[in-house]
Formats: sequence, C-alpha cells, structure tokens
Amino acid sequence: MLFNTLRLEEEGDRLAKEFADATPFPHLVLDSMVTITPEQAESFPTVEWDHWAKLGDDYQKNKRACDEIEAIPEPFRALIRELNEPRFLRALERVTGIKPLIPDPYLTGGGLHLSGPGGILSEHTDFHYYRLLNLYRRINVLVYFNEDWSLDDGGCLTLFNRKHESVSTVVPQFGRTVIFATDDQSLHGFPKPVAEGKWRRSVALYYYTSAEAASYSGDETTYFHGEVKPGVGMKVRHVTYRGLLNTSRGIAILAHLVNPAQGMGLYRTVMENRRRAAQRRTGQ
Repeated sequence: MLFNTLRLEEEGDRLAKEFADATPFPHLVLDSMVTITPEQAESFPTVEWDHWAKLGDDYQKNKRACDEIEAIPEPFRALIRELNEPRFLRALERVTGIKPLIPDPYLTGGGLHLSGPGGILSEHTDFHYYRLLNLYRRINVLVYFNEDWSLDDGGCLTLFNRKHESVSTVVPQFGRTVIFATDDQSLHGFPKPVAEGKWRRSVALYYYTSAEAASYSGDETTYFHGEVKPGVGMKVRHVTYRGLLNTSRGIAILAHLVNPAQGMGLYRTVMENRRRAAQRRTGQ
C-alpha cells in the first residue's frame, strides 16, 4: 500500500470527531500518510514536462496540472488509483460521515499539481455540481510531496472563515495529507506566493455523491476572492464582479428552495445548519 488507509480504519471514530469539530469547516491534517520515499518521489514531473496544462491567471499564478492518468508517472499513478479503490472510499466515508462517495475517473481539476516561484492560489470555494457525471462534489483530498518545506517557503494551504479571516495554515510537507469538506463556505487557498527556487508538488483528488448536499453548497462555478488591483477601473470591475456573483448565488439558492424534490425540508435544513454554525463560532 502506498497510502496509510489502515490508520483511517483503526482511528476512524476519533478522526471522525476531529473532522466534524474542526474549524473553520470540517477537515483533517494527517502526517506521514504515504509509504512513497523522497527518492521515489523524484519521478514527480518537473516544469519542463510536456503533459502539464498551464493554469496561469491572476487567481492561480504559475500553476500547472495534469489529469491524464496514463501520462502520470509511477508511483503517483498507482497512488491515485489506490485512493479511488473501495477500501479507501469506505475509510474516507467513515471519517467524513459522507456516503456513498464516488471518485472521479476523469480527475477533473485534480491529478498532479505543480506551483512554482511566485505561484499562488487565491482564496476560493470550489464548484459543487459536476455536470460531466451529474454528481455533487463533497470532499477534497490533498497529498503533498515537498521536502524541507516551511512557512517561509510560501504556498501554504490556508483555511478561512466566512469573514475571510485566516483560521488555519497547513505547511505542505512531504507525506502530509489534508482531507476537507468542500461547499460554498469552505474558503481555502494559498495566497502567500511560493518562494523563489521552490516548487510546490501535490496530488489532488475530489470525491462526489450522486445526491446533492442537504443544504445549499454552491453551483458549477469556482468562486475566487482575490485582492483588488490598483486603479479605478479595476475597482469598478471588482465591485461589478462581486455583485454579479452574489446575484447568481442568490438565484441558485432560490432554485434549490423551490425544487419540489427538496421543498421546505431543504429550507429547514439550511436554517438548522446556519444555527449550528453560529453556535460553533460563539462556542455555545
């Protein structure tokens, strides 16, 4: 085994409680979760690799990704397949409380990720509805492969609360795994740029359910919350952008509320989830 699924199985109850109680949203940070050695990890592709897809824009600078499973080198290809197998899925369901979970055979948005000097991933929430397979995104699993990484190296995963305040920072050290629930409230990213001469390497996998989340959890869009660039024109564009996003979110929530398959049951669930979130924030 390349991944320590046994730990999830043996410590399932404790990890499930830790996951559910975590702030600002349910998550786990687990160390030494892979048996892959630093020597074996040297096969992780460098920036010159032909199969990288560049994702360069203001929200994700100097970032590359590969979702072509046949192109991904070993042992990372085998790791991805292991994390899509029933044993891991059952363990993941146990610690997250979400089931049945479905992996994505197309690795859309996932697979191998590489971010270089100056690279960032702005604070954002992920898409919820996955049109290609008509599924709903619920869980992210990130596995890091960076030796001798520190806060000063940048590229550290940051989890934000609803006020966009940093609550937790995860250094992407070798073998560290982050599991977190993803919805329209799970704000995350790595806004501090990767340091000069460093390359941030990770495997990213996303898990889905065939049924929509009980409460509104987002739509088909990834929503970024980047900083506003100087200039009146950019500020106007940003205000317009935020206004349109809020309008689209309001329409999406309304669509969920009037869905006859959800009805008032969804409304009551939304209100109950908000009440519990408020209790967690105040410590009551």
